[in-house]
Formats: sequence, C-alpha cells, structure tokens
Amino acid sequence: MDNGYSPLRDDEVLFVDRGRVLMTNPTFKVIEFLDALAQAISDREDDWSEDNEAWFGDGLPCEALRFGTGGWQRGRVRIRLEFVPEKIPGKLPERSSASRPSEQPLERMRSKSSDTFYQDSEDDRY
Repeated sequence: MDNGYSPLRDDEVLFVDRGRVLMTNPTFKVIEFLDALAQAISDREDDWSEDNEAWFGDGLPCEALRFGTGGWQRGRVRIRLEFVPEKIPGKLPERSSASRPSEQPLERMRSKSSDTFYQDSEDDRY
C-alpha cells in the first residue's frame, strides 16, 4: 500500500523546518539530501565501494521475500524520498506580499484606458 506517497525527482526542492537530519539549510534539493545520506553512510563504512553507490542510483541486485508473491523475487532495491500532499489541496500562501507587485494599479490603468477609449469613440460620433 502506497498511502498516496509518490517518489520525488532528484531536482525537486524540499523545505523542512523541524526534525531535519543531515542538512543544515532547511531548503534543499532531493539529490542533495541523498548525497548527504550516502556520504554519512560511507563515512561509517570501512568497506564502502562504488557498488554501494547503487543504493542511491539504479539500485542493487537483490532478492525480496514479499507478502502475497509466493516466494522470493529477484529484482533491484534503491533508496528514494517520497512525498504525500496534505488532504487540503492548494498552495501555501506567499511569505511576503512585498516580493510580488500589486495587481490593483494595473487593473486601474486598464479600466482607465478603456474608459478613455469609450469616451473618445463617443465624441467621434457627434
């Protein structure tokens, strides 16, 4: 059961405010986290080799004894980050309104120019 989780691509960005591990900055790419995890593991393993890098790439050949499959299955295993959106759809609110220009002045200019156009057109008819 996947519970709605889907894999994140390496170039996608996360913001983790609390409970983060391995990363000093709260905003990071998925690949940066996976690289930090691989580095942390390799620092603790005396016999780390290029073969171990496959945990974070194409995967390692393995056999898995999974429920409901009737025995061992050959395949590959790898480490990935997954994400599930909260139940409430929508985007997070902007952090600062100063970072985006206000739309009101633009709307006022549009309505003003259309008012002027209609006034000029009406004057031409008389």
